[in-house]
Amino acid sequence: MLLLVAFVVGTQNPNVVEVNFIVASAEMPLATLLSLCLFSGIILGVLFNLSSIVRLKQKNRQLHKTNNLLLNKDQSQS
Repeated sequence: MLLLVAFVVGTQNPNVVEVNFIVASAEMPLATLLSLCLFSGIILGVLFNLSSIVRLKQKNRQLHKTNNLLLNKDQSQS
């Protein structure tokens, strides 16, 4: 599906555009620029979410450990 969308975008946007960076500029097809922006956004999104995912997994492990301790304590008192 993604390849089909990339093909359609590439065939509908063959124009070459100039991209100005802070220290340089480049000319590239619009479809290439769109692809670079899309994949850069995906990579940045994954990187920014990795820290919260790791933090949540650690918290989940901690809660499971606490829960198991409480369950074992309750069973030993019965």
